[in-house]
Amino acid sequence: MRVRKISALTLAALAVGLSLTACGNGGTDSTSSSSASSSASTSPGQSGTRSGVKTSHGSAHAKPAGTPKKPGVSCTNQIDYAGDPRSNAEINTIGERTGYCPPVSTSAGGGVANAGNHRTVVGTLKYLAPGKLIVKPQGGGTDQAFLVSNATQILGAAAICSDTDGRVTIGNDGYGTSKCTVDQLEKAAKTDSVTVRVTMNPKSGGAETVAEKYHP
Repeated sequence: MRVRKISALTLAALAVGLSLTACGNGGTDSTSSSSASSSASTSPGQSGTRSGVKTSHGSAHAKPAGTPKKPGVSCTNQIDYAGDPRSNAEINTIGERTGYCPPVSTSAGGGVANAGNHRTVVGTLKYLAPGKLIVKPQGGGTDQAFLVSNATQILGAAAICSDTDGRVTIGNDGYGTSKCTVDQLEKAAKTDSVTVRVTMNPKSGGAETVAEKYHP
């Protein structure tokens, strides 16, 4: 009977030991799983942080070329883009988007720009003969003769002509908007003091538009 009791006690002790061992293994597995889970949850965060840094660097833009745009002032009012083949809308859009007014673009320099079948010259207006005038490019260069007719759009600010009430009439680019006649244009040309932007057909020599640049 005593032997059986010892055996029973021994078996009970062994059972308890096995139970504790199983619990210990379970605890170890749980710890490992927790560590792995923690590691897994940390890695994406670290990767995301690194990715965020890369994205930040990748999205950083170099300083745009040009002049810092003044608040509330369009680029075409801030800078003289005479001779630039781009439209005012395009230039001002660049300024709004980047905060910098882009440099004046002229393909030939000296106040002269070529774009397709058009040639734009900015300079002092001079008289040559009836229906034929000259523009002396800003910054030097060869004088450019051109023809004017009733088909030429002539836009004055004040010196060539203006609205009947005498007001100065200019657009956002600083050039005149009042419609003038050829006679008024030729009269202004004889003063040798009016700056104009002439857009012409280089093949025919005929001016399509002559716009006066306003000088306060």
